[in-house]
Amino acid sequence: AIIAVRGEASEAVAAISRAVDEAADAGFIGPDAFGPGRDLAVSVRPVQGAYMLGEETVLLKALEGRRGQPEQRPPHPTETGLFGAPTVVQNVQTLAAIPWIVLNGAAAFAQIGSRASPGTILVQVRGHERSGVAEVPLGTPLREIVALGGSAPRGRKLKALLVGGPSGGLLPADALDTPYEFDALRAAGAHVGSGSVVVADDRACTVDLARLLTKFCSDEACGKTIPCRIGTRRLVEIGDRIVEGRPRPTDVQLLVDLSHDVVESALCDHERLATLPLASGMRYFRAELDDHILRSSCPAGVCQPISLAAAAASR
Repeated sequence: AIIAVRGEASEAVAAISRAVDEAADAGFIGPDAFGPGRDLAVSVRPVQGAYMLGEETVLLKALEGRRGQPEQRPPHPTETGLFGAPTVVQNVQTLAAIPWIVLNGAAAFAQIGSRASPGTILVQVRGHERSGVAEVPLGTPLREIVALGGSAPRGRKLKALLVGGPSGGLLPADALDTPYEFDALRAAGAHVGSGSVVVADDRACTVDLARLLTKFCSDEACGKTIPCRIGTRRLVEIGDRIVEGRPRPTDVQLLVDLSHDVVESALCDHERLATLPLASGMRYFRAELDDHILRSSCPAGVCQPISLAAAAASR
């Protein structure tokens, strides 16, 4: 077994390495760990930090010392994985649930969380007052998760939630009753993703936020497919034009069409979800987008669009 840890997380690498050594000293892993001839070797492998390493075939390539790019499936890693051998790739959060299920039974586990998504999940909350990690049952309303981060400052109000990490969806304040579970978030235009919920008040500009998130996804893309390598760059360029107050008449439709093409040609989830910040922003915050495009105005005062006359001259 291999435990892959991001190399820049040096404290985590050291702590997990100590735990593996302690388990070996106690006889839980190593030669004959499960009886005569039944060995279990466990190694800790630091991997260098691209965001794409969250995709299982990219991680396997990195462990092989190859360039981290996703592979077409099938074959799946369970058929042909690390060095061509069948390989199970699991998130540590999933593996951590196994001892509890073994001790208490699958039926007891299914009673936690929602019917569609049983169990608990770790959520990284970045709230108005506090930030941290909380374990909540799947199906918990977003309202309760947001409350863990505290209340909005006096005179401010909740404007948006970024749910799912950099490639997550931007949800409005009236989505607070959405259950934090896979199907419900997907229907709302977000996803569980990295387990992150970021709270933004009315000082945030959702147009600029969607642009920055798309730029991150574009910068972190491996570049294997042309629609991802070039398409996400074009999406960022459109976002740049909009926040600078120099949009073109066709930009909104181009955002829709280009996002569709990137998603439909996607080789991996990174490419498939890279358009989600812009797509959800257009879905829920269209009025703010129109302010930028039609009136060269940023209601939040974040963007510094040039004047309409200057914008017209630059087209």
